[in-house]
Amino acid sequence: MTTFPSRLPYAAFLQYSPRGISPISKRSKDVTHAIKGDSFIRGHRVIDYAARRIGEERGNYPFLSAYFNSSVTIVPAPRSSPLKDPKALWPALRICQSLKTQGCAAAVLPCLKRVKPVTKSATAGSGQRPDPGAHYESLEVDQQAMLRPPTTITLVDDVITRGSTFLAMYQRLAEAFPQAEIRCFAVVRTMSDVEVYPIMSPVEGLIFFDGTNLQRRP
Repeated sequence: MTTFPSRLPYAAFLQYSPRGISPISKRSKDVTHAIKGDSFIRGHRVIDYAARRIGEERGNYPFLSAYFNSSVTIVPAPRSSPLKDPKALWPALRICQSLKTQGCAAAVLPCLKRVKPVTKSATAGSGQRPDPGAHYESLEVDQQAMLRPPTTITLVDDVITRGSTFLAMYQRLAEAFPQAEIRCFAVVRTMSDVEVYPIMSPVEGLIFFDGTNLQRRP
């Protein structure tokens, strides 16, 4: 049986409320959907705008500099299903490519792949979200995708809900690259059952897992 970390640090840049009704909360949903769909708002391609702001804000939020700097290799989170069409949208890869363009990483390494589908957290019913074990079994690391093992890795996803995917991805990469320092970053963190203000809210927090229960703070 795979043993996952009981406490896994993560960072996020934006926040959104899936059920919020305030103007800012509604806008946060639009921003999140635009990131997940790689689309535009008011003429701005939102992934590129977010990547630029992350690069600009590193000086104001020093913890971000540990996640994004000139020596970091960034690894995109795979989609929830195996990627069969190389032209299909892969939001995390687009985010990583844009972050590298902004000077936030040395390289983009798409070495994590989904070998069997899992239910999307955003559409899963109550109690139906995949646990870390299910995500872990659906993932593999393609070690043929690299010339040499990275030593500093930041895992990048578009949205973090509870953190189940990050636990599984972290464990897979830790097994493949035992000497690497690995961090987890999501552009957006979900804030359920609350209104959000503002949308930009950089934080560093923790994912807790006791083998059964999963929590994310904040």
